Amino acid sequence: MNFSHTSNQTLQKTHVNLAVGKRILIVDDQEAVLVFLKDRLEQLGFMVSTAANGKEGMLLLKEHAFQGVLLDLEMPVMDGLTMLSQLQKLTIDVPVIVMSADPTRTTMIRAIEAGARDYLTKPISDVILKYKCLRLFA
Repeated sequence: MNFSHTSNQTLQKTHVNLAVGKRILIVDDQEAVLVFLKDRLEQLGFMVSTAANGKEGMLLLKEHAFQGVLLDLEMPVMDGLTMLSQLQKLTIDVPVIVMSADPTRTTMIRAIEAGARDYLTKPISDVILKYKCLRLFA
C-alpha cells in the first residue's frame, strides 16, 4: 500500500476543508495573473473575487468581508502601497500578502512596514502560494 499517496490525499482534503467558505480578494492589473491565482485558490476551496487596481479593490473591501487579500504593488489608478495606506486609514483589518516582480527587498520592506503580513515574488510558485494563503487566510 502506498502510504505517501494516501496521506497526501488526506492532507489535500484537510487544506480544502480549512479554506472552504473563506473569501479572498486578488488585486492585480494583469489578467493572466488574476486567472492563475483565482484558479489555484479556488482549487483549495477559497471563494475568490478579483479587482484590476487598488481603487476597485477598495470598493470591494468596503462592500464585502474578506479573510485575505493578495495585492500587486505596481498597478495603474491606485498602486498597492497606496491601497495599504487606505486600508489602515479606514481601519479595515484584513491580512494582506503583497506581490511584486521587483527583485529588490526595498519594495517588500516598505509594504511590510505599511501593514502587509507577507509577500510573494513574481513569478509566483504554486507551492509557496498555497502554503502562504492557507497559513494566513484559512
